[in-house]
Amino acid sequence: MDKPKVSVIVPIYKVQKYLMQCIESILSQTLQEIEVILIDEGDLDECRAIIDMYEIGPKKDPRVIAIHEKNGGYGASVNKGLDIAKGEYISIIESDDFIEPDMFKEMYEYAKKLNADVVKTPYFEYFDKTANSEEINRPCPWLDWVKDVPENKVFSIKEYPIFMGIHPSVWSCIYKKDYIDQYNIRFITGKGAYVDHYFKAESLLNTEKICWLNKAFYHYRLTNENASAANFNISIMIKRWNEFHKLIQNKYKNLYPYFAEYNLREEYINTYRECIKRKAKLTEEDCKLLQENLSYISEDTIKNAKNIKKGDIGKFLKLKKNPHKLEKNIKR
Repeated sequence: MDKPKVSVIVPIYKVQKYLMQCIESILSQTLQEIEVILIDEGDLDECRAIIDMYEIGPKKDPRVIAIHEKNGGYGASVNKGLDIAKGEYISIIESDDFIEPDMFKEMYEYAKKLNADVVKTPYFEYFDKTANSEEINRPCPWLDWVKDVPENKVFSIKEYPIFMGIHPSVWSCIYKKDYIDQYNIRFITGKGAYVDHYFKAESLLNTEKICWLNKAFYHYRLTNENASAANFNISIMIKRWNEFHKLIQNKYKNLYPYFAEYNLREEYINTYRECIKRKAKLTEEDCKLLQENLSYISEDTIKNAKNIKKGDIGKFLKLKKNPHKLEKNIKR
């Protein structure tokens, strides 16, 4: 094959129940000029047996590249794929999800038409059928927030900062490989989940050539009991947001005023609201990092935060003024 138009990176770990559906949805794309990089953790489990079918077995496809080695988690696995990918554009697909057949054809043609570095799309929230409920495939919940974002033009986060305040959904995008390499954009490799906020920031803040294609192709499965969304860990989430704030301070401090109030809503949902809702048992280190995270957020940013209730804004301001009482405010 000549240079692939899209390199598809699939990090894989304990998803044997869904993996074949994921891979089949990628290999069935109407855009044939793709390479599919399957990266597992080297375990000889059911996932390895499924990968073998596409690498060397009866479903062998020459577009499949399989890597079987310990990578140290999701971020490190994706980084390995980014290092070896040869495609003009990059896609990251989570191995318990699946995509529509025309996803890469339409996104690639749109990217080429606009010479975009990043193509962003919405997605479906997917729930498997169970004994007690029917299959659900519903639009992502933030579509109304981007209703004023134009199509068929490129833009920067300065122009449309709302994209820093929605679910990272890094898998509902494609990224120009030359752009990713030029700025050495990679995932953080810290242990644990939620590494996508860091990558979202890096991929969106270095370019003025983002574009929005208002068509969903991606089915984001929310019924995988092993997924990070189903196994929320407040300590790891707080740490990821701390890493995000330090990244912004070190590299994008001049851009932060443009998106701070939008970003705060996303951070609120993922940390402060979750602490209260789950009556989280916070460690001393958790409280220290939460206080540090709050120190990066100005009072004006809190007062102007989009899509946060007034009562919650009041709580934020109290925490901002009295960070030493943070633990008391959150624990039972």
